Amino acid sequence: MSLLLDSAETDKYLTQPYLGCRPGETVKRLTSYVWKTVFTFNIDDALENAYDSTERPKQKIESLNYDSAFKTQPNKGHLSVVHLHGFTREPEKGYVFSTAEYGRATRGMSAWMHVLSELMASEPFIIAGTSLNEPDLEYYLAGRTSTSARANRGPSFLVEPYPDKITELICKEHGLTLVKAKLSEFLAWLSTELGAAPTVSQLTVPSMDGIFGTRPSAEDQVNFFSSFELVRPSAPNAEGEVSPFYFGKTIRWSDLESSMDVPTNDEMAIGARVKNWTSGDDAKVKLFSLSSEPGSGRTTIIRRIGYDLAGGGVVVLNLNSNSVIDPENAARVLSAINRPIVLLIDGLADHSPSMRSLISCVKLKRPLAILSADRDYRKDHIDRVLGDLDIEYFGVSDWPVESYEGLVEKLRRAGLLGASDAVRYPKKFANMLLRDPVAIASCRALNNFKPLETIVRSIWSDASESDRRSYAVAALAEHCYPGGVAYPILEKSYRNAGLNNQLELDCPLPLTYADDGDYVLPLNPVIADRLLHMLAREKQALLLEIFSMLAVALSPYVNRRATISRTPEAKLAARLFSAEQVARPLLGTFAGTFFSQAREAWQWNSRYWEQRALLTQAENIDLAIQYARHAVAIEEHPFPWTTLASLLSKKLELTNVGVDTIYGEIYEILNQVVRYESTTKAWRPTPHPYATLFHATNIFISKGGKMPPRKRDWILQQIEFCSKVFSRDKMLNEAADRILVSIKLPN
Repeated sequence: MSLLLDSAETDKYLTQPYLGCRPGETVKRLTSYVWKTVFTFNIDDALENAYDSTERPKQKIESLNYDSAFKTQPNKGHLSVVHLHGFTREPEKGYVFSTAEYGRATRGMSAWMHVLSELMASEPFIIAGTSLNEPDLEYYLAGRTSTSARANRGPSFLVEPYPDKITELICKEHGLTLVKAKLSEFLAWLSTELGAAPTVSQLTVPSMDGIFGTRPSAEDQVNFFSSFELVRPSAPNAEGEVSPFYFGKTIRWSDLESSMDVPTNDEMAIGARVKNWTSGDDAKVKLFSLSSEPGSGRTTIIRRIGYDLAGGGVVVLNLNSNSVIDPENAARVLSAINRPIVLLIDGLADHSPSMRSLISCVKLKRPLAILSADRDYRKDHIDRVLGDLDIEYFGVSDWPVESYEGLVEKLRRAGLLGASDAVRYPKKFANMLLRDPVAIASCRALNNFKPLETIVRSIWSDASESDRRSYAVAALAEHCYPGGVAYPILEKSYRNAGLNNQLELDCPLPLTYADDGDYVLPLNPVIADRLLHMLAREKQALLLEIFSMLAVALSPYVNRRATISRTPEAKLAARLFSAEQVARPLLGTFAGTFFSQAREAWQWNSRYWEQRALLTQAENIDLAIQYARHAVAIEEHPFPWTTLASLLSKKLELTNVGVDTIYGEIYEILNQVVRYESTTKAWRPTPHPYATLFHATNIFISKGGKMPPRKRDWILQQIEFCSKVFSRDKMLNEAADRILVSIKLPN
């Protein structure tokens, strides 16, 4: 047993014999394919040496040990090779061979072990080199059943040359297709039957004749087109097909080619503005930002504009859902394009820091228009980050009755109208929809024109208990992050044997895949939002359960690196734990219970403690301050610093004891924040620390506090800075003016 080996024996019998291994035929063949992830129980470095010795490997590999933090690769050109039992190139981390060592690693919350167990339940795998009787493989397969694999992916295989009856039974139980062959034979057969495997470029980069002046490097193109889709004319929908767009899903290019959308004045007006810009001579960037309430059709508007412009010769690039923008890479590729460009970005607020960096370093040959859409409450954030650039804001106008008539007519042609009289009296029924956002209007028309609240209660009542919970998890995720939730996380949150039926729209509460096919959303986001708020009003105990299930399922996928990279899971988690914007509004008095239940999985996270501090401040300001101090102890960063300073400012409001000490600490903390923001590359100052500083200073002065000249001069510098950088922030500048009046200085 490996447990009985001392360090010298471990080196002699494990590390040295399996270090520097020469790859055999089977391992070499693996380098000929593009893989998403490789998980191995082997401790040797044969696969690494196979890639190192291949002249032009299809992917660059990164070896990760069982205790490495979870990470996603930037694109298909990069491959994670995860050594679940340890790795001879990192012998100091030890090996996992015995049942006891495996149990210890599992208890240690090895992220990769949790992630693999969740991926195994639903994702396609090729499993080879195992007899299916390893104890940890049993753990990984435990969640996989004959029906758990998702329907929009291919099958999973067990490649085994000498299976027995037990092997066949296990394959049947877990929905694995048994291949009676050696792995090398199976891979050779694949090449013979299907031809050579495509390269990453062939899978990712579209043909683009005449778009580039000087063509970017192959790696730059792969990176860029892993995030952006080149919009091109599409084939129309198949005759007789009912588009899921009518049921609430994001409009497809084929839907636009088939004219499934209703023309609007906004589309024509904004489209004309974008077209005029791209037709000009200025090789500069202009942003067009469309903000509106959920369900108003803003995504359809920007996609229609982009699709029409692409047909007119403009290079239109659509940011794929759940993609992360690499600003430097995007700037290099966009700088090489020699035609007018339009970027479509649905959810600009999530990408605004990256877009600012991109805009600052792109060197254009022709005009670039960034056409974006986002929820109306995020306009302030967009304005704070990008508002000093050339940006034009738009809202979505109310539809006239003629547009609702057009909607009713399109549903009639598709055979989807829910009221027979609407066929004969379209204008009468169109008037019933006036002032409804288009998503609500469409939903009502499909359901006999009933009020939306009635529809929501009816479909909730008709759904099974399992479908309700899966749908509620997806609805909560979409409320927090518009990109949705990854399928394995949804499946882990709540084990629903009917999940595939929900994704095939065969139930009252249907779900759908996002464009990437990996993330899941409610089919109709407006219904999901209304249902979520109904649960918040009437079923908070159930909603608490949904919050906790999602938080636990998310935890292996989020770490410091994921937060910095702004992965979809990190964005979702950040919003889920937002005390003032999500947890308290939806959970009410159960919000504190949620944070308590999530503690074990999230206590490593500074944002968890920061938001728990904000949640606690109304009941116990001193405990809230301690939580905020703990957040700072975990991570010295402007966000927890500012939170701590704001809570100390709250304490300053409530007491007359130790005023000088409290204000002194606030001053020092915010001085740190200002220094950090002014010296950190690619960091743009935000108004929050200045608002906290000015608020605390006004309180301090009102309580008779004396301002030493050094502090006074520094605060005056910050007031002058804010008057220039945040000139549109009325409340911030009014707070600054009050300080100037208080210390008797001219404004």
